[in-house]
Amino acid sequence: MIKSVVAVFSLFVFSFHLQARTLNEISASGIIRIGVPGDYAPLAWHDATTGKLQGFEIDLANDFGNELKTRVEFVPTSWPDLARDLTSGAFDIAIGGITATPERAKTFSLSRELLPNGKIALSHCKTSALYHSPESIDRPGVRVVVNPGGTNQSFVEKNIHHAQIIRMGNNLDTLQAIRNQTADVMFTDLLEGEYYHTTEPETFCLTTSQPFKGTQSSKVWMMNNSPDLLRVVNTFMRKERLSALAKRWNIQQ
Repeated sequence: MIKSVVAVFSLFVFSFHLQARTLNEISASGIIRIGVPGDYAPLAWHDATTGKLQGFEIDLANDFGNELKTRVEFVPTSWPDLARDLTSGAFDIAIGGITATPERAKTFSLSRELLPNGKIALSHCKTSALYHSPESIDRPGVRVVVNPGGTNQSFVEKNIHHAQIIRMGNNLDTLQAIRNQTADVMFTDLLEGEYYHTTEPETFCLTTSQPFKGTQSSKVWMMNNSPDLLRVVNTFMRKERLSALAKRWNIQQ
């Protein structure tokens, strides 16, 4: 009985310490905690050699920390766990390729638009001409690979009914399946597709030049309901700041 009481009390204390923090609490602590899956180039991903986080949003987060005069602590998370971790207070802001959706807007505060975006299909360049439309992809014999927890999964579940769906544990394994040609197509964001086509032009090709109709979207930062923090984030995200960073990372706007 005593052990049960202790366990419940410990869980309560743990939950209490992980509640969402206000802007004043963040400033007083001297640390802002940024949650990031770390698998979405060119916005936020780990360098293959050093393992260090890099990208458009990593630079932006570090600049934001400087603006607040706080140290930035990047907290690892994953797409399936992102919303739960943010709700629990494991970090103050979630970044790293987050798409604004009505479902997320119901639960969280979303920042102003970082970058415009949309869904495209990415394939190995040897076979990309075969997959020029949703209809040419969603047919028996085509292997569509997808990672869990994000809008790529939602898109596949809504639109793929006849092709084989191969589910991977994370986005990096999904990309590797295209490299190895153990899968034919992956659906992803235009931003990510253009990055991999630029860095590996003989391997990754966009099967269409424009996002699929009705998939236009925005990349944002996501946080718990904290009006002061949201206000400061939106003020920080000036158009000229975002444009300068986009240019640094060769991102088209």
